[in-house]
Amino acid sequence: MWNLFQPKASRSRGRRRGDQIWLFLLFLGVVGYLVWDAYLRPIPPVYKASGGLELYFAPEQGRAAKGRLIGLIGAAQNRIEVAALELEDREIGQALVQAAARGVRVRMLNDSDYRRETHESLGVSSSSPARCETLQRIQVCYDSRPNALMHHKFVVVDDLGVWTGSTNLTWNAFERNNENSLWLPVPGLVQVYRAEFEALFAGQENGLGRSARFQIGSTLGAVYFSPAGGQKARNAILELLGRAQREIWVAAYVLTDTRIVEALVKAHRRGVQVRVVIDARNLSNSRDETLKQASIDVRKDGNPYTMHHKIIVVDGEWVITGSYNFTNSGFGRNNENLLILRDSTLAQRYKREVEAVWRAGTRL
Repeated sequence: MWNLFQPKASRSRGRRRGDQIWLFLLFLGVVGYLVWDAYLRPIPPVYKASGGLELYFAPEQGRAAKGRLIGLIGAAQNRIEVAALELEDREIGQALVQAAARGVRVRMLNDSDYRRETHESLGVSSSSPARCETLQRIQVCYDSRPNALMHHKFVVVDDLGVWTGSTNLTWNAFERNNENSLWLPVPGLVQVYRAEFEALFAGQENGLGRSARFQIGSTLGAVYFSPAGGQKARNAILELLGRAQREIWVAAYVLTDTRIVEALVKAHRRGVQVRVVIDARNLSNSRDETLKQASIDVRKDGNPYTMHHKIIVVDGEWVITGSYNFTNSGFGRNNENLLILRDSTLAQRYKREVEAVWRAGTRL
C-alpha cells in the first residue's frame, strides 16, 4: 500500500523493476527445469539395465558383429522389427526368412531405392510397385518420399534390446567399411524404437521424434529421432560441442552442417584440441576447407572402400554416434537415430577407433 503515496514515475519504475524480477525468476525456473529434465530427472527402471552393452567396430570385428546379429535374430521367439536403409546380405536375409518360417512376426522397412537388394537378400523375385508387400512371410514396406532417405540401421528383437549404429545391413558394411554397431539390451529402449518403427511402417514417414534417456550399467545415454525430432538432436550435438573443454575427435562419413562446423571452429579457438577425419569420397561435399582455414587438423581417410562412421568423442567422456550424418538432411529430412552416450571407458574405445582412422588418413 505504501506505493500509493509515491510519485507516479516512481511507482512506474517500481513496477518495471518488479516485472523484470519476475521475468528473471521465470527465466531461471525455465532453465532450471530444462537442466533437471535433461540431466537430473530420475531414469525410470524400464529404461535401465545392469549391463550387457556390446560394441563392435568393422571391419576388424565385422564378422563377429554380423554373427552376433544373426544369433540375435535366430534367438527371437515372438517378433523382429528391422528399419534399414538397405538389406544386401544374404546371410542376414536368410536368418530373417528362417525366423519368419518358425512363426516369428518379422517386419521390415527399407528405403524404396533398394527394393531389388531386399528381394535378392530374401531369395525372392517381385516386381510389385506397392508400398508394402509380403516376401517369404516377411512384411516389407518401403519409404516413399522422393527427397529423403529412410536411413535407419536398427533391429529390435522381442523385448530384449536394440541393435543400432552406423552399419548398414550389407556385406560391404561388415567386411570392408569402417563402421560401429551397438547392442543395447534395455526394455525401455525397445519400446521407444518400436514406437518409432510402428509410425514409419504405418506411413507416418517423418516418424514420432520422441527422445528418451536410458542407462546400461555405468553408461548414461539419450536417443533422438529425425526428422520429427531432428532439431532436438542437432541442438544436443551443438550443446555438447559448446561444453567441450579439452578435446574433440570426429570421424564423419560426410560433414556439411554449417552449425556443427562452426561449433568445431569455436571450440578450437577457445583452446580445445579438435581432430577430424572425413571419408575421402565425400570431401567434395564436406566443409573441410572451413576447418583447414581455422588451422584444425583435418584428414581424409585411408580406407579404399568407405569410412562410414558418424562419431564424435568429447573430452574422453562423451560419445555421439548412430545413423545420423552431420548434415542438414541428417536432422531435417532423413529418418535417423542419434545416440549420445556418457561413459569414460566406452568413450576411450571410441576415441581409439577414431584416432586409428585419423592416423591412417592423409592430412589435407
